[in-house]
Amino acid sequence: IRAAQESRGLGDVYKRQLILYASFMTGHAVGSFHTRMVSELEELILLIQIIKNQIIYEGTELPELLARCEKRTKGAVKMWLHSLNEDVSGGRDKPFGELWRDSMAVLSDLSAVRADVVEEIGRLGDILGDMDVDAQISRISLIENIITDKYERERNRNGGIRKLSNSLGILAGLFIVIMLL
Repeated sequence: IRAAQESRGLGDVYKRQLILYASFMTGHAVGSFHTRMVSELEELILLIQIIKNQIIYEGTELPELLARCEKRTKGAVKMWLHSLNEDVSGGRDKPFGELWRDSMAVLSDLSAVRADVVEEIGRLGDILGDMDVDAQISRISLIENIITDKYERERNRNGGIRKLSNSLGILAGLFIVIMLL
């Protein structure tokens, strides 16, 4: 009888440890999601800079421009650009701006960036269809500044958010363990 009671007590200890671990990992996942968002904002800024430089210095055609951007980016941004490249090269009868806007659903589904950032990136499609290069550069620079501001703000908050989410995960686990006692 005593051995059964001891083993049941040991099982309770393992359950409590599991609860604490699961709670910590949940908090860690929240912090990691924010870190991923910051990384994807950085990738989108790189994308904008590549587009702007290609327009200024080389006057690259859109399909080639997208292919170059896809090669230089990574993660969700690269997957979104790959999907957009397939749509553009697929010979669809849609104008580029419409294909770009349609691809925003893919970017939104794949990435951790917020809807307001996806909306700003969506504006790029209309800008890229403009024939006036000076107007393109001016409007692209505005979007670049907006996204860079969001990136800087989120990057500065990232360390605190990771620590806070880890701590809240542990505290939630402790709370659950105490409630189960």
